Amino acid sequence: MSEETLHIGPPSGYSAMSAVQKLDVVWEDMILPTKHLLTELPSQRLPFQEKPLVAAQVILKRDELEKALTRTDDFMEPGRPKIIHGVGSTAKVELEINPDSPFTGLLGPSSHQRAIGLLRMSLVGAVGPRMAYTPALALKLFVDGQPSCDLLAMNHTVGQGRDHNMFSNTMTTDLTHAHNELRPPQKVMKIFFNRVSHEPRRLTVDHFCRQGRDGALVDTAIAPDRLIFSPKQGPSAAFVKQEGVDFRRVLGSLEPGTVLYDVLAVSGSDAVPLGELRTASRFVSSDAGDRLYFRHVQRPKDRKH
Repeated sequence: MSEETLHIGPPSGYSAMSAVQKLDVVWEDMILPTKHLLTELPSQRLPFQEKPLVAAQVILKRDELEKALTRTDDFMEPGRPKIIHGVGSTAKVELEINPDSPFTGLLGPSSHQRAIGLLRMSLVGAVGPRMAYTPALALKLFVDGQPSCDLLAMNHTVGQGRDHNMFSNTMTTDLTHAHNELRPPQKVMKIFFNRVSHEPRRLTVDHFCRQGRDGALVDTAIAPDRLIFSPKQGPSAAFVKQEGVDFRRVLGSLEPGTVLYDVLAVSGSDAVPLGELRTASRFVSSDAGDRLYFRHVQRPKDRKH
């Protein structure tokens, strides 16, 4: 990754823009102009493999790790590498919430337009003989004049073995419900992130429920414990007989308007249908897309201060 790539960022006045303006700027002025040719996709090698000393400077410093939980910018800091999920593919998306949603804010029934943003899909690292296929999604919903609302979801931090289908399994924002076992690489990462979090695998969507797309605060926020993203048959079928094909190529074949996931909201032991997540563009691999920043939002009780 070039130094120029590491300095991608939004224009002056960006933070005060409307959700529509932000999406337009990021997509039209940043992601599309820096998209990669499918014949020249960047390597999936991680910063640990490419520049181990640069990556080590991030994970060895507590204040650098804390930025994953506290920064609200939409792009990575200049010069800072993505430690994991280094390359991915990004699409414009719409989150359509069911009219009977019991929740508030971006997860509540909207009286105007649906939530809009970007979805970036990636793997934890390069696929190899000893590396399980470990897909993840990161969702960024834009808000008028306010920081974006981010979430990250995975099925399992140790992956899905040799299954190369990005849509084989559900994704969730709280991995403590998925498993307890960890392999050596995950154990090492947990040691580092345990310095800033009591439970690094548990993220919250409370912030999605505190405000609407127009930035107006909700009087009494009502939020689920976690979200589950249940993949639809259409995008899953695109990966059939595509073993060995770069996931970014397969994602790029999906048409705009494709419903990727049914979204379920879990409160206690109850899971209720919440809505659908659909594409509003094709998936694109790009320099700007790979510099998007997604905050890992946790509840105060899970943070170490």
